[in-house]
Amino acid sequence: MTAPQSSDQRAPLGQRLLDRPFLLLVAGLVVMFGFYTLWGLYEILTLPKAILP
Repeated sequence: MTAPQSSDQRAPLGQRLLDRPFLLLVAGLVVMFGFYTLWGLYEILTLPKAILP
């Protein structure tokens, strides 16, 4: 059987971040919002000029 961890040893950074579900929720929303906003702006700026009759 393994010995329990001492109280002065902290969990790794990745584990501490993944243990916070609301932080993950906010990060996911920010990444999606930023990605789709930048993608939409890129699409608008690269549209060819329309030829009007």
